[in-house]
Amino acid sequence: MTEITESLKDFPVLSLKAGEQLLAQGEKNDRIYFLLEGSVAVEKDGYEVAVVSDKGAVFGEMSILLDIEHSALVRCLEDSRFIALENPGKYLEEHPKVIWHIAQILGLRLFNLNQYLVDVKRQYEGHDHLNMVDDVLETLLNQQKTDVLQRGESKRDKPDY
Repeated sequence: MTEITESLKDFPVLSLKAGEQLLAQGEKNDRIYFLLEGSVAVEKDGYEVAVVSDKGAVFGEMSILLDIEHSALVRCLEDSRFIALENPGKYLEEHPKVIWHIAQILGLRLFNLNQYLVDVKRQYEGHDHLNMVDDVLETLLNQQKTDVLQRGESKRDKPDY
């Protein structure tokens, strides 16, 4: 993280108090945040899905990379500090080490999700009423970039029914 912190030293540091929101689900901004200290809860549709306190953890990157609204709310559990990477598109094009850092974090998230999905499939193997769950898990495991919304499209523009 020290190398990444050094690379981002010219960007502002955002300090938030416990209880304050870093990102709001369904909103959008043009920033990626790197956790310097503190801890946050990540909540999706009112459910806490993760507690993160790892220095260098990244928030807001999916919104930037996919050009979509934030998929989760991120709330500080304690006083926390973040580097706020403003206008990240241009910066990331010129700084492959930062892109590599983000790619490693996304890769780890995907690895952990795949492990979780395999565990769920094992636990419910042989239960006929869970064929739908198996279909959903299979779809998630095999989703490719072509399935991601194109820039500017809205989920409401492409119903999945």
